[in-house]
Amino acid sequence: MSYGMYISAEGALAQSRRLEVIANNMANVDTVGFKPDVATFQARFAEAIQQGLVPEDSGQLPDVGGGVKVIETVTDFTAGLLQRTGNVSDLAIIGEGFLQVESANGEQLLTRAGALSVNAQNELVLSGTNTPVLSAGGSPIQLIPDQQWSITSDGYIEQAGGLTPLALVKPNSLDQLEKVGSNLFRSRGEVLPVEETQREVRGGFLEMSGANSTEQLMAMIETNRAFEANTQMIQHQDGATGQLISRVLGS
Repeated sequence: MSYGMYISAEGALAQSRRLEVIANNMANVDTVGFKPDVATFQARFAEAIQQGLVPEDSGQLPDVGGGVKVIETVTDFTAGLLQRTGNVSDLAIIGEGFLQVESANGEQLLTRAGALSVNAQNELVLSGTNTPVLSAGGSPIQLIPDQQWSITSDGYIEQAGGLTPLALVKPNSLDQLEKVGSNLFRSRGEVLPVEETQREVRGGFLEMSGANSTEQLMAMIETNRAFEANTQMIQHQDGATGQLISRVLGS
């Protein structure tokens, strides 16, 4: 198999992985609080150099390189556009910060999805799930049955004259966050409360998906073309190799 075929195959594989990331972003363009991912590429050494069989700058064929590879997938945490819903249980976080919630196994996770509701136990939970939203004290927020409640602009639940602060937190670095599904993030490091002067939410609004459908569609078209170009190169090189073998055997 020709060396160029290996490089083209590696390029096709990288574009295929990027396409998976874009397809997931496209599927979540209407998901509240969704943060899109970006596949990042890097030029790779030839396999022989990576395995230590040939040193770098040897002047041999592996110095041509090994094409490209996806080195990691990073999340774009740029804030999405706000959409008015008018629902008393909806909120959008302004600026930095995440809501802190508790998973079914007791793990504390983070989210920017502010669509909330009240479950049968009168706990404040993420809408469509039974995931409790935590207070600044780290416990689920319990509401008084049949009593009106509201969300203040600084992130407090106000009911019957009492105020319960929502747990608005942020990691030391956004790089410490990893997706765990259902629009939730796990922090690999310590999370800190958002300073009191920086606590700001907007009730009756939701932060929409950060994935722009037009941008994602353009990226998908670009990736498809790059994938097709690599597969065509594989076909051309396979054909050229076949012709060469035929000539050698026929001589």
